[in-house]
Amino acid sequence: MNFSVHLRWFCLVAAMLFCMAGGSALGFEVSFGQTKVEVEGVDPAQWDDLRSMLMDQLTLNGSGPPGEPLADDLAFFVRQYYIREGWPDAEAFWKMQKGSILLTVKPGKAVHVGTVTIKGDLPLPAVELKKYFMKPTLEREDVDKKDPQWVEADMQQGAGMVQRRLRAEGYLNSEAKLLPAPLTEKSTRQDVTLEVIAGPKFIFGQAWITGSPPELEKRMQTEMTEARGTPFNEARVQQIQKQLTSICSDHGWINAATTADYTLGKTGGTVDVVFRVVPGERVRITRITPHEGFSHGAQRVLLAKFKPLTGQIYEAEEADFLFKRALDTGMFSLLDTKVLPDGGSMAAGNLRITGEETKPVTLGFEPGFDTFLGPQAGVTYKNTNWRDTGNTLAAELSYSMAGPVGFVSLTNPAIFNTQFSAATRFALEQFNRFEYDRLGTALSLDLARRVSPALSYSFFVSATANTVSSKVLTLPQTGPTNYSLMNLGANVMFDRRDSPLLPRKGWYVSARVESSTDTLGSGVSFVRSDLQGAWYIPITKKFRFATGAQLATIQGATADKIPIDSRVFNGGPFSVRSFGMRKLGPVTPGGTPLGGTSSLFASAEFSYEVMPNLEFAVFGDIGSLGQGSNSSPLSYSSDFREAIGAGLRYKLPFGPIRVDYGHNPNRRIGEQSGFLHVTVGFAF
Repeated sequence: MNFSVHLRWFCLVAAMLFCMAGGSALGFEVSFGQTKVEVEGVDPAQWDDLRSMLMDQLTLNGSGPPGEPLADDLAFFVRQYYIREGWPDAEAFWKMQKGSILLTVKPGKAVHVGTVTIKGDLPLPAVELKKYFMKPTLEREDVDKKDPQWVEADMQQGAGMVQRRLRAEGYLNSEAKLLPAPLTEKSTRQDVTLEVIAGPKFIFGQAWITGSPPELEKRMQTEMTEARGTPFNEARVQQIQKQLTSICSDHGWINAATTADYTLGKTGGTVDVVFRVVPGERVRITRITPHEGFSHGAQRVLLAKFKPLTGQIYEAEEADFLFKRALDTGMFSLLDTKVLPDGGSMAAGNLRITGEETKPVTLGFEPGFDTFLGPQAGVTYKNTNWRDTGNTLAAELSYSMAGPVGFVSLTNPAIFNTQFSAATRFALEQFNRFEYDRLGTALSLDLARRVSPALSYSFFVSATANTVSSKVLTLPQTGPTNYSLMNLGANVMFDRRDSPLLPRKGWYVSARVESSTDTLGSGVSFVRSDLQGAWYIPITKKFRFATGAQLATIQGATADKIPIDSRVFNGGPFSVRSFGMRKLGPVTPGGTPLGGTSSLFASAEFSYEVMPNLEFAVFGDIGSLGQGSNSSPLSYSSDFREAIGAGLRYKLPFGPIRVDYGHNPNRRIGEQSGFLHVTVGFAF
């Protein structure tokens, strides 16, 4: 019963789709003006192409009534279409009806490709040339790759591809002739021979450059050296011309042009080329002009971000760096720059900036999960052009197993219209993940600048007020329970990774120092330093090696004199992975990690891409945690702990979702044999 109902529905839907596609009781139909054409005998798979062809002819005929000349033309074009598509015996008949033309198609037998022979003087393997020859035939939609249909146009296109392949190898006079075998009346297969006449081979000989700016001669000559001895062809000459012009343009000669002179010999051999560079005047940026359609805030940010170019010779690398910094503000979904003559002078440039702004206000809900914080949920608000100032106002309220966290921040991406950004942030946090409860507030100011694509630094100052309470932990375990800290510090980073979120190659190093002093007289005073670095090495296209290390130390106090959440910790998804978050080192019987004054971590990891975006990795970690008084930023404990393990990484635009299991090979009393981590981001 159910089957018959489903079948009736299927038939009804199929009939509706057939009618929507232009089907009629006789087959298919198409209309234009006063002319309607009905077509029968056509396979539905071919109707779209036929309909397009018929529509073109009807449009050319105009909107008048149908006539016999038009009907005869339409039948002729339909037959030619079928012949081109591999139906050599196709016929098309026409018949005038009241107010319409009826076309009847009889395709006849289909012809398939038979034996393919490549002959002649073959400078390349016949197997390779055959792949090029058959490529258009085998890439047709719905083709049977084991028994493709003969289409002469595709065969001619394939012969052209073989000829272009030979000319790319320097055989500039090569020919590829299509020689179909005679087709008998009963034959359904078309044998074909492709005759190749390669002719002489030409290769690049000496290459000279004239007119090049002296500053670019060495770089341009490199292009010439790379070309020498390679197959000569016009496409390669044009490519070198574009490269030379681009080199000039990237360094301020925006109106440069390059031509090439050479002579081909009749017998092949080396071809000497003279590239003539006409650089024109070098352009100095005199004005930055954002498009009038940008908001006031967006214009302010753009003028500030691109300000370093004003008065300078145009350099594409510097302009691209500033371009990316403007995009990093989050204000723009699209930007484009173009240098135009300023005031009629070819040496003065007006950098014209166009593009689109993002929707300034976004409100989002963010669920998540972490093996340390557990289930999480949060609400976020962001306005990238608050009150049309170009400043970003952001707020977030989230909740996890550790308690609620909320903050409000205001970021000026170009404070005082300079290259510095400034961020002010006020935060409230409750942390009760372990056997203590901390309630804290913080007010901070960060001043940051990115000097180059690799180098960035920042200065920060903050004030925090904190209260710690516990019914279980002792005072030496928690450290001061009521304290207000004034923090002052700086950090610097040199980053040569190809991507900060999904690095595959490159390296980075970073350093951070922070001085903290209690303002309520509790005597808390210490200096913390953090050193970190990593190196990513691609071994093959899918196989990657990475290694990293981190060292954090606190000087000026022992662990019991420092507030518990101001100490350093080890263990977790971003350190030694055989331990839970913060669990390497001393832990109370109730499971509260007590932290220390020094934390060292080093790791090595091999990963393999088993399928697109999914990697399998094996890793080894080593690290330690010390609680004593440190004499230098390089102090650490020699009580090392280890992890060996494996995991999966699934790459997403915001970073990889990472699942790791770290095994503890030297388990001590009270420790777990290993730990499973689920988090976002690489381990180092």
